[in-house]
Amino acid sequence: MKFLAENVTKVFRALEDGGVPVWIDGGWAIDALLKSETREHTDLDLIVPIDCVESAEAILSQLGFQRDDRETDMPVRVVFRDSDKHEIDIHPMTFNPDGTAIHIDCDTSDQKYVYISSAAGLSGVGTINGRVVRCTTAAEQIRQKVERRYSPWSPERIRANGVSGDLEDIISLLKVYGTGEGGLREAAPEARSTNNAVVSAAEQFSIRHVASLSAQHAELIAKHAELNAQHTELINQHAALRARFKTMRRSASWRLTSPMRHAAEWMSLGWSKLRTH
Repeated sequence: MKFLAENVTKVFRALEDGGVPVWIDGGWAIDALLKSETREHTDLDLIVPIDCVESAEAILSQLGFQRDDRETDMPVRVVFRDSDKHEIDIHPMTFNPDGTAIHIDCDTSDQKYVYISSAAGLSGVGTINGRVVRCTTAAEQIRQKVERRYSPWSPERIRANGVSGDLEDIISLLKVYGTGEGGLREAAPEARSTNNAVVSAAEQFSIRHVASLSAQHAELIAKHAELNAQHTELINQHAALRARFKTMRRSASWRLTSPMRHAAEWMSLGWSKLRTH
């Protein structure tokens, strides 16, 4: 059953008005970024924080959608359908303080693995049916198609024209978001050469993404070294204080004042007992 644009915005607004943060993902996110409906959609993919899934279910039930327990596989996906067989796939994500989001996904052999969306990847804004919606970015869409564990040439991903839908989507996004002139990016010198412009563009995106991750990793290593140095300094300070305390306890003044301290402690304890009665 075709999922109409007007139904997409209806679901999106209902969830947002109900206080559920939501991002459009998948095919409808691509069309939102392209600001036009490029093909028919049989479902609606949404990203929702995992602790908001129950709230989302309550809101969707008011729109006539019920959970399909046969297709639902938490925490990978939660599937909803209405009486007209419209399908909504919610991808629950756990959000980190830095804005990144963790999703548990399945590969072609049904083995679960962790996929992490960047904070920037969830900052997309698109248009559906004349309405502004929040969605995954073009870069995140391409990254998903490059990094998720499925083949763009598997039978279920080949469209009626015999072409991989994933490669067609990459071409469409790169034409709009690839360069200021609307063309494909030129291959970086470090990339291996290929006659397929789409594959080259996808490889360049992966190279840039890996470079970004490497920079973040180097920054974290430097921060870890700094924290280790601070930890070592605190250990040394603690050891110095213990040594001073031991020296002080061995001193004559400590032994002479010990009875006075015990008397003060006893008097304080006795006074507190008297106050409780």
